[in-house]
Order: sequence, then C-alpha cells, then structure tokens
Amino acid sequence: MRIKDLTARESAAVGDLLSEGSPINRRHLLISAAAFGAAQTLPDAAQAQIYKTTRCSLTAAHTMPSPRNRPYFHKNIGNLVDLNASNQGGAYWNYSTYITPVDEFFIRNEHPTPRPETEQRVTLDGWRLKIHGNGVERPITLTYNDLMKMPSRTITSVMECAGNGRTLFWEQLGMTEKPQLVGGTGWGFGGIGQAEWEYVPIGHILDLVGVKDEARWALFWSGIDTAAPGAPGDTGRPVPVDLLETMPDTIGLAFKMNGKPLTPDHGAPVRALVPGWCGAASTKWLSEIKIATHNFWVPLNSFRHVMIGPEYEAPKPQPGDEFRFVTPEKVRGPMVTWLPAKSMITVPLVLEKQPKYPHNYPLKIGQRPRLETGAQMVKGYAWAPQAGVGRVEYRVNGSIWQRARLLDKGGSQFNWVRFGFDWDPGEGNYTIETRVTDRKGRTQPAKVPYNEGGFDFAAIPKFHVEVA
Repeated sequence: MRIKDLTARESAAVGDLLSEGSPINRRHLLISAAAFGAAQTLPDAAQAQIYKTTRCSLTAAHTMPSPRNRPYFHKNIGNLVDLNASNQGGAYWNYSTYITPVDEFFIRNEHPTPRPETEQRVTLDGWRLKIHGNGVERPITLTYNDLMKMPSRTITSVMECAGNGRTLFWEQLGMTEKPQLVGGTGWGFGGIGQAEWEYVPIGHILDLVGVKDEARWALFWSGIDTAAPGAPGDTGRPVPVDLLETMPDTIGLAFKMNGKPLTPDHGAPVRALVPGWCGAASTKWLSEIKIATHNFWVPLNSFRHVMIGPEYEAPKPQPGDEFRFVTPEKVRGPMVTWLPAKSMITVPLVLEKQPKYPHNYPLKIGQRPRLETGAQMVKGYAWAPQAGVGRVEYRVNGSIWQRARLLDKGGSQFNWVRFGFDWDPGEGNYTIETRVTDRKGRTQPAKVPYNEGGFDFAAIPKFHVEVA
C-alpha cells in the first residue's frame, strides 16, 4: 500500500509561550476592566503580563495549600482543578497564552501515572514499541534510541478530552435525571490545552513495516497503563488505517511537548498523536501498534468513550474481530472521533447542577463571576479541528450576534484561536454567548443530542456574569 504524499497541516506560529512554573495569583475573584482595556493596545507579550495580574485564584472560595501533589500524578497539580482521583482540569478562566504551559495542562488518566522510578518500561532505556499484526509485511520492535534517529516534525495542536464541556449538559440542558441522565467528570472547559508537539510521522513508521492493501485498523495500545503494578495494561483505542494514510505527516509518535521531552503525566517517553481527534485517541505511554485486517474492540471504543443514546446506533462487531477486556455484548455505541467546533470566554462557569463540585473551584455553588463596570475587552478561545476556525461571534442577553476580533491569524485547522470583543457594561447580571463557524461554514448549534457519557458538548455556551 502506497502512502499518500500529502502536505502536513502544521502551524508555524507558536505564539507567546508562558514560562512554566508561574504560580496562580491568589487574588479576589474579580476581572479588572482597566487591565482588559489597557491590554487592547499593547503587544502580545505585554498583554500576557497584564492578563496574569487579573487571574482568578483556584482557592478564592476555599483554602488549599500550594504546591499540591498527589501520588496518582507525577507533576505538581497546584495550578489545576481537582476534579477527582484520576482527572485534573485546566483553570480555563486563567488561559491567556496561545501555547498552554505544561504545568497548566489538564490530565486525563484511566489509571495512576506510571513513573520511571517504579516502572522500567517508561524509562528511556526500558521503553519498547512493538509494531505488528496481519496487516504489516515486516513486524518490528523499536527502542527510544531507534525513534530518535528517525525524521521528526513539529505541529501546534489542541489536545481535548471528549468530555470537555460536559458540565453544560447539566447546567444548560438540564440532563440530570433519567431517561436523560449524563454521567462523567465535570470538566467545565478545562479539558483542553494547546501544545507544540514534536513527533515521528506515522507515514515513516508505515513505510518501515510495509502496510498491506487489506489492512483496515491500527490499535494504539498501552500495555503500561495499568490499574496496579504488574497488572496487564487495558488502555488504548483503534484508528482506521485510512486515517493514517490520509494524514501520514500529521499523525505520529510524539516525544516532546512545548520543546521539552514529554513528562510522565503526558505520556512519557512516547505517546500517540492524533490531531483533531479526541484526546483518548492519542494513547499515552504507547507500547504497541497492531495493524490488522480486522477491527479491535476495547473498553474505550466499546462502552467508555462511545455515544450511547437514542440518536446513536451501536456498531456491530464482525467475525474475526479482536476483543481486549470486552465481549461483543459490551459494544454499546459508536466511539467518539473528530472533535467538534467549540468556543468559550475566559470566565468560570456558574455551577449549580453539576453532580460533583470541585473543592478548589473559584466560585461558590450558584455564584457568578464578577466583572467591573466600564470599557473592557472580553477574551476567549475557539477551535474547529475538522476544518479550522472561520469566524467567532458573540451576543449579550440574547441580543443580535456580533463579530468578535480574532487575535491569532492563520494557523492550521488544528489550532485554537484567541478572540476578543469590546464591552462597556453597567451594573447588573448578564449572559454572554459565543459561537464559532468553521471554514466550511458550519456553526455551533443551540442544542446537541443527549448521550449518556456527556461527550462532544458543542452547543452554544452561556456564561453568566455579574457586573458591579
């Protein structure tokens, strides 16, 4: 099978990179209108510095020591929202940079982060990647040194959990009880970040092993991601071989993030990278790629990261398919794949209906974030990985839609775009809505269908604020 020779969809602009390790300022939850107004006329670097002075403390409503560590994770999680034992969300209301610093990047785990001090297979010397299956001509096993000798590329791309925005299934669509009960982690909009990734293109790997014409699916698998030391790894997802062949220079094996080697929480030493697809497709702690003429059924594409609801039909396994940690009757819905277009402004969502309230969230239950009166710029982010961001619009209290200014120009379909609009409000309560239209003319809808897992919330978000 000949790999298609396509141009990689990459972004040359990295944007203003915020240095790692910057602490979240412990200030009162107040977004300064004066700072926003001044930022409109300053260059990007200066804007970032002014924006940081207005950042909302993660502990405005509750007290917690910082830095914060937990055995489940490797890095200090003091800059993250403590969602549960395995997930840490980004403080999206504090986002201001084009590239998300690693210490502010969300963590989505199935199991505890494997650490090099206790797991030999995630050390540079101990890591191995087995590439095999009845869909390849030449099975191989790679070491980290082997990978470092291969050609590499960089791409700036968002990484987003399929559950990002799930909070609004509860808060906005009221899906809190059966038969429309949504379950899962309440990310708000913190299950996303953008990084510069360095990787070996999958096209190079496919050339090495020789993909057969009849190959259909490739399983990205981590035998390292385990529930307990010594237990078999049960985490990974298949992707179609057609996708790999259509994007041979864009999909790959990532080993650097923001110019530095991957850290344990983000898949070190090597993870899969599938830009545009939900984050679970970019398998962390990658140890196996199996390319086959049949499909694979695993927890993440059978019942965990799948769309279950009246609008979705479960796929049917075929004779000869391979099952890992599941049985055919466990296949309940189609797996989440391409990320939908979304937008948000950088203020925290009001939480009233979310089942589990993060103890270090900056607002009390039902509390609105407060902005000052007067001229200011409201900022946000939009992304549309299937086609790229075309335009962003906003409206206040149900008024007419108006065009927002895009603060980042160009880039690829996989980049998010910062936007802003001028606003001069008086005192009162307001609801701000945003919507993105991609380059193919598709606009965020008012509603999305119910699905049990709360995946791919892509409806127009509503942000409730108080101006005083």
